[in-house]
Amino acid sequence: MSLTNDLESLLRPVPAAQAQPSEVLNSPAPAPRGWEAGVRYEAGGTMVVTAPAATQPPASEDDWRLRVEDLGLVIPDGWKVRLVEARHDPAAWHRDSQGEDAVTRPVWRCRYLVEPASPAWLSAGDVDALVRDAMRRRRKARPVVESADRALIVVYADAQAGKVGRGGGTPELVARVADRMDRLDDHIRDLKAIGEGPSAAYWLDAGDCVENYENTGQQAHTNDLSMTEMIRVHRRITFEGLDRLAARFGRVVAATCGSNHGRVRRGREAVGPPNDDWGVEVLAQIADAYARNTDAYGHVSFVMPEKWRETVSLDVAGTTVGLAHGHQYARPEKAGDWWRGQSFGRQPIADASILITGHFHHFRAQQLGNGRLHIQAPTLDGGSDWYTARSGEVSSAGLLVLSVGPHGWDHLRLL
Repeated sequence: MSLTNDLESLLRPVPAAQAQPSEVLNSPAPAPRGWEAGVRYEAGGTMVVTAPAATQPPASEDDWRLRVEDLGLVIPDGWKVRLVEARHDPAAWHRDSQGEDAVTRPVWRCRYLVEPASPAWLSAGDVDALVRDAMRRRRKARPVVESADRALIVVYADAQAGKVGRGGGTPELVARVADRMDRLDDHIRDLKAIGEGPSAAYWLDAGDCVENYENTGQQAHTNDLSMTEMIRVHRRITFEGLDRLAARFGRVVAATCGSNHGRVRRGREAVGPPNDDWGVEVLAQIADAYARNTDAYGHVSFVMPEKWRETVSLDVAGTTVGLAHGHQYARPEKAGDWWRGQSFGRQPIADASILITGHFHHFRAQQLGNGRLHIQAPTLDGGSDWYTARSGEVSSAGLLVLSVGPHGWDHLRLL
């Protein structure tokens, strides 16, 4: 034989007929990482079994059981074997017998789960019995919750006193707010009737309390109040709302935040720090008035933004609630992104579980992250004509209320 022929014979693949494969390989090469034969015991007694490589895939449930038992495992009565993963390796190295050359041959690597034949919840009976027993169970007694652990939040947003539009002007605004105050009385009564009446109340003014004259040019021709009259109307409405709460609750907290319509401006440009805002000023005026009569209003406290801040954060029955107007972002769906940025910047609302905003004149609620909630309050004005012209959407007026207690928030309503 020539040298050339000898070289060709050395390079020629070994014919598959030279070795007859067995079901389980006699001398397989080391298995890939994570596929070593063995058993892993899980919580509850289940077993994850990795079987040795085989040349054929398992054919049936009986085959699954045999391959697990080949490892010396005993399958308990009432348990079954289930194939959970099978991988085909088309070029696995192995030796058929000790001392023979290694060859490649396709193999199957399989993993099985040994588990109870029936779910634990079926051990007590069938599905019909499960549903029947659940529906016929005796209701547990309602746990007694101390009223001090529950608080009512009332969100007054975007009244924009002095504005005139399709929903009217100041007379319509005052009538609308008076109607919502009556509905608020009914809501408080309903909460007490079901044993969930709060003992504390939070009045959250989400901004844009007045229409102002400096945001757009049309305001000088459409408003029905002067600037001082707008402030006076807002102040008297706020007095009315807080007086009602102060008469019903042992603790009342009033808070507000900076906003775009409430901001003190020269032309369209804001002047002064962010808290240079008519809504903030009105709440400061009311705080001064209440301080003159601590016998009647000593249980009422006030929260306003720091001088260089636009937002505030409050502890409401153990839940941190943030308050912002919402003009800080361009579209309502951007609230989550803005809130995340505030958290990274360690701003006042960074740790809030609930964020309440206004500005966009319609109700919206969205769960974010791990248990956080953003609530966008509806408007109290007569409707936003510019918003309707831009979007085609018509906002409905409403006073937003919700309760906060030891188990989070509930009783969210639009009055």
